[in-house]
Amino acid sequence: MNINKLIPDIAGSIMSGLDDLFTSDEERLKAHNKTLETLNQPHILQALTTLEEAKHPSIFVSGWRPGLGWLCVGLLTYAWVLRDLIIIGLSLANRPDVVKMLPTIDTSQLITLVLTLLGLGGIRTMEKMKGVARQR
Repeated sequence: MNINKLIPDIAGSIMSGLDDLFTSDEERLKAHNKTLETLNQPHILQALTTLEEAKHPSIFVSGWRPGLGWLCVGLLTYAWVLRDLIIIGLSLANRPDVVKMLPTIDTSQLITLVLTLLGLGGIRTMEKMKGVARQR
């Protein structure tokens, strides 16, 4: 069961029941906005946590996210480019036995991780494009 889908479904059911109690469009809009605010609260807290981690002077606190990103980039580069070049080089060197020893990487998990790491940045980009991003 996907909790990310379940919570909005429950909130929608509650809101539809609450809609019957409210009489004006303004009250419905306020209730809807409050629900959205409540559903977005975990994302806001995660973003604030990420910002605080990035400010930390210790590389073990502030550097893990970029380190993980660079690790993913390196592994994807190996899986998509370098491995094939190594195979070509080994084939030209008449060493097909070594080709069997080259590791393969499950890039689907790496892509999921990269997209997760980039997700917050993508949301921020959309805010800027729509003109709703707050300026500091």
